[in-house]
Amino acid sequence: MRVLIFSGSRELVHVMVPPIGEAYIASYLLSKGHEVMLRDLTLSNDSKNDITKAIDDFNPQLIGISIRNIDSTTYPANLFFYLPAKRIIQYIKEIAEPDIPIVLGGAGFSIFSEEILRDLNHDIGVVGDGEYVFIEILKHIKKDEDPRKIEKGVCFIDGKGNYHQKPPWRVKNLDDLPNPARELVDNNEYIYCMNKTGAIWGNVQTKRGCPHKCIYCSYRYIEGSTVRYRSPKRIADELEFIVNNLGINNVFFVDGVLNLNYQNLKEICQEIIKRKIDLKWGANYDPNKEFVDLMPLMKESGVTHLDTGFESLSEEILRNIKQKRTPDDAILTSKRCFDLEIEQLIHIIVGGPDETVETVRASFNQLETIENFRGEVWEGDNDVVIFSGMRIYPHTPLQRIAVQDGVLKNGENLLKPKFYISPKIKEFDLFQIIREYCEKNSGWFAPGIGLNNPEGFNEMGQIQFAKYQN
Repeated sequence: MRVLIFSGSRELVHVMVPPIGEAYIASYLLSKGHEVMLRDLTLSNDSKNDITKAIDDFNPQLIGISIRNIDSTTYPANLFFYLPAKRIIQYIKEIAEPDIPIVLGGAGFSIFSEEILRDLNHDIGVVGDGEYVFIEILKHIKKDEDPRKIEKGVCFIDGKGNYHQKPPWRVKNLDDLPNPARELVDNNEYIYCMNKTGAIWGNVQTKRGCPHKCIYCSYRYIEGSTVRYRSPKRIADELEFIVNNLGINNVFFVDGVLNLNYQNLKEICQEIIKRKIDLKWGANYDPNKEFVDLMPLMKESGVTHLDTGFESLSEEILRNIKQKRTPDDAILTSKRCFDLEIEQLIHIIVGGPDETVETVRASFNQLETIENFRGEVWEGDNDVVIFSGMRIYPHTPLQRIAVQDGVLKNGENLLKPKFYISPKIKEFDLFQIIREYCEKNSGWFAPGIGLNNPEGFNEMGQIQFAKYQN
């Protein structure tokens, strides 16, 4: 069957990345004998024309549309990415033949599946891993059967307006999946926006799932709490393909956290070194002291920068948000990064449960003592990003805390971004403290307040509401 997949992301802030989730779906469908066209609308100059042409040229029997990010997770300035995605979906539904099934999916959709289906008056979507589910949907369509009867991975609104969600389908052995169909994406259109060199960056996933229980995070809901690893050999195969066939020598590992398993990460680095794969790489990283002695091997394998999730340097706040690490983990990791000349972009979140003026200042004072290596990756030498307030996601402990603290109403729709700031600190005081420390430290930036924003975040300072919120 002919399947047309649209990447509905129109996010042009900070990082533009090729649609890896859609490419995974496409490659799996191709491996099962289906015809697939992938149309990435992220960088489209005329999305309506591109959509119309794709549908006319390909004559699909099924259309899939992915929604990756709902918003920028910044406060008070916030970019609501869902609205341009919504316009894309509405246009596709408007011009597509009424007998062509349209299935929604993607990480953002999985979090807000009921809210989005109701908002769009749409009937069906996929939550969680989509590879196997799409195959089942195609089988049902071919047999003229109702795909809503599939036992896993689908969600839908029935004829009476009731929402139903089947258990998500988790691919147990990720090595059973072929590598993403990168040939269907114009990779040369993408750059890592904060990179001074303007280098093109590829994106690679080494695992799915997260065992951490951070109160604010949606990763466990999207990918599940059971971690499923790809084998280091398969990862190295993919890296070799990217370097040798696409000419891309820079890779970002897009896992929620790269360093969950010491031995797995060690073997990935060893495979890169053994095969002499010439690349530079970065990743989302947990500042865990147990991995410090692995960092020289990471450096040898090509790591140049890490997005390091400190979140806070207050022990009390780390406990409150269910982070197992301590400030010492972050300090030790940072020292090792500095010694090895590995750049860090340190993430700090302030305003969480029981945050006070004292805990914010204590965290920032500790942060000022950390020496950070500044190389060629982060534009403008920014090395600390501060998020004011916590984005409240459904299905998280923070949602329940927000209701208990009176920040949120029970059952309130969270598709339109809502943020938690502790009742123990006034919003004005929180912003003033952030401003005070950003003025003293030019490498710290707060995109939600528009302080010291690097080029990749310039639009956050302007907040072009006409583009994102009409």
